[in-house]
Amino acid sequence: MSTGKKNNPSSTWQDRRLFQDLKGILPEEMTRKLMTSAEDLPIPEDQYVFGGATAALAQMIPESASRKAEQVQLLTAAGYLSRAAWQNLAAVRFVVVFISLLLIGTLLILSPPALEPYFVGALLVGPIVIWAIPALVVGSWAAQRRAAIESGIPDVLDMLNMCISQGLTLQRGLRRITPEIRLIHPELYRELSIVCFQSDLSGMQHALQAFSSRIGSQDVTSFTSLLVQSESTGTSLSAALREYSDSIRSTLRERADARANSASFQLLFPVTLLLMPSIFMFLLGPAIIRISDFYGEDGTGLQQSRQQMLDSLGQ
Repeated sequence: MSTGKKNNPSSTWQDRRLFQDLKGILPEEMTRKLMTSAEDLPIPEDQYVFGGATAALAQMIPESASRKAEQVQLLTAAGYLSRAAWQNLAAVRFVVVFISLLLIGTLLILSPPALEPYFVGALLVGPIVIWAIPALVVGSWAAQRRAAIESGIPDVLDMLNMCISQGLTLQRGLRRITPEIRLIHPELYRELSIVCFQSDLSGMQHALQAFSSRIGSQDVTSFTSLLVQSESTGTSLSAALREYSDSIRSTLRERADARANSASFQLLFPVTLLLMPSIFMFLLGPAIIRISDFYGEDGTGLQQSRQQMLDSLGQ
């Protein structure tokens, strides 16, 4: 019975016999402490951006569970691995929205009546825009970090292939090449350092799956799936690494070509909006000056001569 529960993938560490035996020995309160998840543990106050008030400020703007999970994924992909990262982000968003409301409201009170409609519009639109800016910045940082990690995967594959072809295991090969990429690919070095640390605690398969879930990239998922599959099935990892290295290099090259081809189309609108007005001013400037001189000076002379002719006819 215990063997079936152990092999069941839906069972957790709480169902194992070690903790079941402690229920009759330890008090109930201590048993609950043993089964506490990582999210229930207290967070050190030095990890909060506003100290002890961060948790209260984070609750001022409610977020749905799906939206919160998406923001946590973006923060993790951007490199913020602290459990207080989401609370810091929510607290910062509330503070900047409150400051913007206070500032725009003060300007609305002090402004003349003619400018009141503009400040009322800013009071409605400004906080919404400012509330969205921190999440957009985090999303941009996450995309840049994913791109930096993806660009370093081919080099890691080549180095890992060299180590494995010389007889090293996957875990020892990763541990060997991780310090070598510290200066060239610092973000990938940080993630592989976490993988090496977690592999000592829970195994290489769990460490690679955690790496894939942190980054949320298709290339990283394919990379980790390849390593996990090769290790579990016992296939030739060296040949798989060589083929996948060539494949991911061609994929990155195709993406670079696609970005280069779309650059001309993306530059069309800035050129039209910024360069064309200056060209029109350069071409039409002399004509505008001549027309203004004609109506300014020659037009005045013609008007005077016409008035003289009318006066002479009247006499």
